[in-house]
Amino acid sequence: MTGDGGSDGRGVWGCAPARLGELLDLVDEAVVLCDRADGPVRGFNRAAARLFPGLRKGHPVSMSAAAPLARAAARRAERFHTVHEGRRLLGRLHTAGGPAVWLVRQIGGAQEAELALFEERDRSAFLDETTRRLGASLHHGRSVRALVEMVIPKLADVSVIVLPASGRRTHWHRAGPGDARSTGQVAVETIERVPKVADALYGLQPRPDVIRPQELAALDDVLPSELVRGEEALVVQLAAGGVPAGALIMLRGPERARLEDADIELAHQFAERAGLALATAALYSQQAHTIAVLQAGMAPEPLPVADGLGLGAAYRPAAEALRVSGDYYHVAPCPAGGVTFFFGDVSGKGAEAAVLAGHVRQSMRTLAMVRRGSDPLSDLLLLNDLVISAGHRFTTLVTGSARPRDDGSVKVEIASGGHLPPLALRGDGTVEEIVCEGMLVGVVPDPSFGRAEFRLEPGELMLLYSDGLTEAWGGVSGREMYGDERLADALAGCVGMQAPSVAERLELLTTEWLAGRPHDDISLLTLQAPPRRGSPPHHRPEGPGGSASTGEPGSP
Repeated sequence: MTGDGGSDGRGVWGCAPARLGELLDLVDEAVVLCDRADGPVRGFNRAAARLFPGLRKGHPVSMSAAAPLARAAARRAERFHTVHEGRRLLGRLHTAGGPAVWLVRQIGGAQEAELALFEERDRSAFLDETTRRLGASLHHGRSVRALVEMVIPKLADVSVIVLPASGRRTHWHRAGPGDARSTGQVAVETIERVPKVADALYGLQPRPDVIRPQELAALDDVLPSELVRGEEALVVQLAAGGVPAGALIMLRGPERARLEDADIELAHQFAERAGLALATAALYSQQAHTIAVLQAGMAPEPLPVADGLGLGAAYRPAAEALRVSGDYYHVAPCPAGGVTFFFGDVSGKGAEAAVLAGHVRQSMRTLAMVRRGSDPLSDLLLLNDLVISAGHRFTTLVTGSARPRDDGSVKVEIASGGHLPPLALRGDGTVEEIVCEGMLVGVVPDPSFGRAEFRLEPGELMLLYSDGLTEAWGGVSGREMYGDERLADALAGCVGMQAPSVAERLELLTTEWLAGRPHDDISLLTLQAPPRRGSPPHHRPEGPGGSASTGEPGSP
């Protein structure tokens, strides 16, 4: 065993027996024993003498010819992979239970290729896991939390993501040991006191940049001093398509190796995937918020309470996830008693149809407030001009009023712009179609609209509905339309029921018919003259389900 650089191969290994030195000289791997990682050298075997001819017992590693050991010791690295004097070396440090022992071996072409393949597989597995985990959720908050956790311990011991600013403050999230507080807000002015972090946050730093932890002192609320203990950190820009999605700060503790080129490249590849995932999640969150606003603004308002009238409604948009529809309706009480109403269906479905439906609904509500429903035909003519100016879509519409009479009946006046005729459920269980022909609204500049008047006797009901109900495809085969006949039979089976229950039952029967299949927008509006007090319950014929009912109000 070589102890001082001699050539006899039988030197001493510190206080170890000579036999141990002889055995270690038989090992192909270089063995260097030190008091600590950076020296002084207490002994080394023959393989170490061949790799590092300048090794001398008693000299610190930093002063010897073993430059790879000195660099690794300076970085506090437990492993290294480097080229020294034309040789590719792979080394590791063993310190458990005694002095520091460096173990170094030279790797040949086959071994180097095998090591490179292993490292590449490890990097690929990490990046694949990144893609899988970050792509598993479109929730922005969950994506941020997963991101800061994923880099530990692969790339860092502590990680912080700073999100794009909203106003003069921004949110941050942190993962790492001893985190009592892992999220919070910080002023943009504070971030700008650390230029490298600010550049990454604003999308001005496309490549990862090394930064000394001392430069992060301004972020003491984000990175407490007990977490900033290493010699260097890495700031990485998160972006997608040039749009900033955040800045990622990664820190390593003093016991970890310093960042090498391979680590920085891996961090860059991670940031590309993470930035895309965050930008996608942020876009989805913005869309979800927009949809929520549309839902709130375009959903029908709750039906009012009207003396002498019963009201019911059902509303099922075609795009269940968006919950916006091209169907619309509105009922408003009249100061003199009764209600005014309108019910329509814009051509098409989805967001474009919903936007026009919103315009029509707002225009009709304004006309109802200004004109008090005195002339529904004039309202339709004004609306026709508005729809034509709005674009290439058209709408159907029924508008009118319902006013209770002293004898308990309800007088209904309607004007129709090409909508499906209302159905009246009479007291004996028959269903009558109220004929009121008219042209579509928004097709020609000078249309012809129809007008009709009729009465609902006590207990009788009027149904307004969209074609999504009768054109619902379903049944056993899934290739049959619900159709007018089934609707009339189902409505006849509702005799004696109250208006809200009728709307609910018809929607239920249509839903069962669809059996989960796609459908067009479906809307229903029921208006009923209340039954006389003490009147006997009606008996209705068998409905589509094959069962009869007692006809008691509210029964399904």
